[in-house]
Amino acid sequence: MLTVALALCQVLLFEQPGCASCKASYRELSKYPNLKVEVYDITKDRELAKAYGIVGSPTVIFLKNGQEIGRVFGYIPSMIKSLAEKCS
Repeated sequence: MLTVALALCQVLLFEQPGCASCKASYRELSKYPNLKVEVYDITKDRELAKAYGIVGSPTVIFLKNGQEIGRVFGYIPSMIKSLAEKCS
């Protein structure tokens, strides 16, 4: 029997090189195994960043069933935790 674990939420982390807050956000997101985290560099993935209205980094977008349920601008662990818990 094959069991496939599906992430309940998709998380888009928009970052840029040399950003300490971006690295901290990634470490915080890594604490939640139910999240599928995709990392994008806003200096390279400009069109995607523009499509999501990204104006700075880090920006973390939480999607559940394809719908945005929240955003975190900057490194705010309490907000990341709150949104991650909504994905449970």
